[in-house]
Amino acid sequence: MKKKCIEPAVGGVAMFAALVGTLSGLLCAGEAPSVKAVGAGEPQTEMDLPGDFNQYFGQRVNQFRDSERKVAKLDLDADLNYDGVIDSTDPADGGAFEQTPPGLVIGTGELSRFLVRVNPYRIDFEGDVVLTLEVAAINRDVASGTFESLEEELAATGRIRVWKNADCKELLLDSADPSKRFVEWVADHRTYPANLPGIYPRFFYVEGVKASPKHKGDLRVLVTISHRNRGETRDSAYGLWKAASAAAKDKDSGSDAGYKQSLTKSFRTSFDHILVSVSNLPHEKVFVSNNAQGNWIAMADRPR
Repeated sequence: MKKKCIEPAVGGVAMFAALVGTLSGLLCAGEAPSVKAVGAGEPQTEMDLPGDFNQYFGQRVNQFRDSERKVAKLDLDADLNYDGVIDSTDPADGGAFEQTPPGLVIGTGELSRFLVRVNPYRIDFEGDVVLTLEVAAINRDVASGTFESLEEELAATGRIRVWKNADCKELLLDSADPSKRFVEWVADHRTYPANLPGIYPRFFYVEGVKASPKHKGDLRVLVTISHRNRGETRDSAYGLWKAASAAAKDKDSGSDAGYKQSLTKSFRTSFDHILVSVSNLPHEKVFVSNNAQGNWIAMADRPR
């Protein structure tokens, strides 16, 4: 039996132009704008944030307070052209394919291997460098991409689980469990980047659990790497970010007290993500190396 091949979405430029035309027509008719599917594609939402394409990282030597400096380059990759090989130099394995629905299509009962590439920049600093892995569901019926309730979210989206290894013995994330939506790995300034292989994962496996019932690209796997002060948690760092945003407004209004305090932030966060769709059947694949990298594994055939 031939496996069903899921067609890719329409191009991002055409989709954006059609979406603008749809919204303009509604506004002219005096109706409230809404997000609707365009052609064979899916509507964009605010959760379809672009990857971090800025190639510059680190710190400019002659500029101590450099707003663009990052503590590392970060790249998340998967086998988006279904040939059994993950190649960061292959345009069909990344770029817009990662962030345009359907993204990566995984069949139910199938594992797909994701690669995390961290390219550290060696610089003297104090604090922690935190690698965060997150899953989120996307509501493509509204521009914000968010759901009003957990019940609505679970009914309208597929489900994935993220495992540390192919044997599926250590669960990292579960899109259907609010308590398993993110996981972090922390390296402090004494070990980063000397022994990265012992701290950050180089790969993980995503399992298709429940098929996406309505929209393609309704799930997102996001990875970030950020610099925090020692002892900061995810919540406290978010509080400091809000304080820094308020401080920037102080600068614009002529008050520099809060702005000077915000300058203690050293590096901006790097991020990358891949959209995921879950189908009842695996996507059609043409392996060029007999899946030698082990990027696709049936749950029934996984190592025990």
